[in-house]
Amino acid sequence: MSNSNTDICYVISHGFAARMLLQTGLIKRLTEHGKRIAIVTPDPSDENLKELHANPLVDIYNPEIELSIWDDDYGVKRMYYLEDIRNNPVFWEKHLYSIWYSKSKHPWKRIRPFIYYPIHRLIKYFPSIRDRFKKSESKYLYSKKASELVAKIKPKVLVSTYPINFLEAKFLFAAKEQKIETVIHLLSWDNITSKGIFPVIPDQFIAWGQVMFDELKEYYGAADQNIHICGVPHFDNHIRVKQQPNYKPLIQQLGLNPEFPYLFVAMSSPRFAPYEIEIVEWLAEAIQKNEFGVKMQLIVRPHPQNVQGSLADKKWIKRLDDLVNDQVAIDYPQLVSSKVRWSMRKTDMDRLSNLLAGCSVCLNSGSTVSIDALMLDKPVLLTSFDGDKELYYWKSARRLIDYPHQKKFVGLGGAKAVHSYEELEEAIQKYIADPNHDIAKRKKALAMECYLNDGQSTNRVIDAMLQVLDKMALVNA
Repeated sequence: MSNSNTDICYVISHGFAARMLLQTGLIKRLTEHGKRIAIVTPDPSDENLKELHANPLVDIYNPEIELSIWDDDYGVKRMYYLEDIRNNPVFWEKHLYSIWYSKSKHPWKRIRPFIYYPIHRLIKYFPSIRDRFKKSESKYLYSKKASELVAKIKPKVLVSTYPINFLEAKFLFAAKEQKIETVIHLLSWDNITSKGIFPVIPDQFIAWGQVMFDELKEYYGAADQNIHICGVPHFDNHIRVKQQPNYKPLIQQLGLNPEFPYLFVAMSSPRFAPYEIEIVEWLAEAIQKNEFGVKMQLIVRPHPQNVQGSLADKKWIKRLDDLVNDQVAIDYPQLVSSKVRWSMRKTDMDRLSNLLAGCSVCLNSGSTVSIDALMLDKPVLLTSFDGDKELYYWKSARRLIDYPHQKKFVGLGGAKAVHSYEELEEAIQKYIADPNHDIAKRKKALAMECYLNDGQSTNRVIDAMLQVLDKMALVNA
């Protein structure tokens, strides 16, 4: 039976999208406006959906679509056929990694870069290769199950948050085929420049801020009226915490002294920063030796990719646990057992906000947590080096600040990159002495990335979605 009264269908394939849509109350509040919502997700039992199961205006569907190795291969092929991989460091690194460092034992995954790269080189001379690939994309994107489910739900609008994911792309394609309005509401700041050209271009976009607005115009020629700048819904929590921080109980839970200052390190995967663990160990030792001039502490938070999935390295976990003492704590992300990758407990966002609210400096090698920290007026240092090692650039953490989204962010003054232990120590001491050092640049960078730092981003997204629905009602009247 079709739900002809369904207003919006959200496709949720990623835990960070679940955080943005579910933990902010965004979907629940749309139902308070009388809107009927459908959610398509690989794991309807995810605990973030628990409250919505009882909501009479929410229907939750499992697409029951298993992505195969050929879906993965299609994604790789798209990079070689469609991207200027030599001039985007993200894609060139992926190419080099697949040749030199890939741990895959699948023979085709090991062979394909040697086949696809020569084809990529030929496209310069025979652009018809790319044109033929583009024309053939529909056969990859069509899914009978996705098409039938979209026809069953029959939404007025379909929203994707991670459009490079082929589950979501299949639903966007099905919606387009059925003349349903489509919206992309991006879950992260790097999706436009670092994930590749979206397989399906939507009718409208919801953007974080001016940077994303400009990228959507540059990459997709999107019209101004089809881009809604709203900010970041899940960052609204930072504003609430900033007004009433409550981090001291968390510091006590972690076994540290809530009266002493602390550094907060948000780690990446060893794939991106191979010797970041050594920088963390150096910081732990420097703190125990009181080398920053004040009684300092250290809280280290591994990224979910440190502890779960193909990018994890269990050896790092043991080394981190060995650092724990009365001045060093490890705060593991609160992951949900789910088929949705990196799905987080609702309490985790509040925990992250508070730990950032209390820190003196936030350090990472190239993470979205940089923007989280700016929301709470905290200085950010990017550890753009490999401990005391001299790694090849394309293996080194140095490459991360040259990724397009990071290069813009650093250029705007959102974070300071340091390239050695000496620079790191000097920069930490400077921010301890003057927490407001370069704060004007930081605030400007934040405004460019996330629009208004006012805690009202969720409201703006809701307003944008209501405007889209009103527009569709007028068109169909």
